[in-house]
Amino acid sequence: MIYSWRYPRSIHRSVMLGVNPPGHFVWDEKTTDEQIGRYAVLCSKDDACRKRTDDLAASLRLAYENIPDRWWFLPIKEGNVKAGAFFGLMHATTDGAGPLAAPWTIDTLLSAGQGDGGGAWFMSLLAQVAFPEEQLWGDVAAAGRTDAAHARRLYARPADPRSVMGMPGTDLIWAGGRLVDSWPASPDENEYAQVRDSNVETLLIGGELDFATPPQWANRELLPHLPNGREVILENIGHTDDFWTSQREAGGRLINTFFVSGRVDRSLYRQTAVDFTPAISPGAIATIVLGVMLGLAALTVVSLLWMGLRVRRRGAFGRKGSATLRSVYPIVLGLGGWLLGVLVVITTMPGVPLDDELLAALSVGLPIGLGIYFGWVNRDWSARTKITGFAAVAGGALIGARLGFNATEGLFAVVTTIVGAAAGGNLTLLALDIAWDQQVRDRFASPNGKDTMEAHPLTNV
Repeated sequence: MIYSWRYPRSIHRSVMLGVNPPGHFVWDEKTTDEQIGRYAVLCSKDDACRKRTDDLAASLRLAYENIPDRWWFLPIKEGNVKAGAFFGLMHATTDGAGPLAAPWTIDTLLSAGQGDGGGAWFMSLLAQVAFPEEQLWGDVAAAGRTDAAHARRLYARPADPRSVMGMPGTDLIWAGGRLVDSWPASPDENEYAQVRDSNVETLLIGGELDFATPPQWANRELLPHLPNGREVILENIGHTDDFWTSQREAGGRLINTFFVSGRVDRSLYRQTAVDFTPAISPGAIATIVLGVMLGLAALTVVSLLWMGLRVRRRGAFGRKGSATLRSVYPIVLGLGGWLLGVLVVITTMPGVPLDDELLAALSVGLPIGLGIYFGWVNRDWSARTKITGFAAVAGGALIGARLGFNATEGLFAVVTTIVGAAAGGNLTLLALDIAWDQQVRDRFASPNGKDTMEAHPLTNV
């Protein structure tokens, strides 16, 4: 990130946060291992971490090479875990990065090395949800073209077998090297391949534990081109999210003071330690998440079975029960149905993305449609009425679910899918009821109204 300030005209200052010089839209094994070594030193000084491993780097390498392929009945995608672990180590705190942060990541890998795959499954699931939506399609590839020559050289040499993690971040961004020659080159990409000298007063800010933009890159390759440049390396801080969420007042003073006076004031920063013992482990979170998924999925199935038996035995739901099933309970049915669909997909069809449109429409639309149908139907109605009503509500719920899914993006699309399915199912039945009611009125007013009423599908209501 680059921030620029000019006042008065004769003064121009810039702040660069998380500096990435040309040639570093790739992460080589050596640099990644250097950053892991920094964590290993901190681990050796932390009582809780030292009890779990005598050599963090060696333990991470062993765990990385032996990622479990399954946790209970749930498959674990090795590639997801490796990429998730690399990007998780970019942030040293959980303040801004959440579950994909170093404390969680290290705990996940150490636990996996000791046979507990719960955290690895949760990381695999998070990666599968987050990575496809993390960047605009094509944006990373287009930006990376500036460093295509560097990526080509990197993939031309053999991988280092001694590396702790290899280079999973580079493999993800560059599709294992295939993107180097498959994405079209930009006409002006070579203009940004070299660092240019600048006399602008510049402050470079980097986190000591930043895996994305290690501060040694800026110090070695950018600072020599800035005769009026200064660099600040913040201890035990990772990538930019850490800067903005951890010790905000200190960060604000550092930037604002430099813009106003050109001085580097880091006086408000206090020494902090990396927390190697998160309040709740990823394995425990995985257990909770799986419990919620199974619980809501089971509740959806049991609820639909109970609704069907209830209608069969007692004829129909009352007015209040029907209103609840058609307006409130679709939230439970939709969420539980989607979670059931996700469980089926991740266990039997791992190639299907979790944000697949068909998955969302079917897993949300069908249970909501059934719930609305059971809240509407009467056992004593004719078979023709029941079939017509079921077809209408199912079609309306599926169409509404599809429209709702495409109304927004990300996980919030699940909410709009549920709303769309409920609205579609109810509106379709409402339209059907109005049409039938109008037919009854028209035919009752005709000269042969009696015969017509006997033939109407709602005669036996």
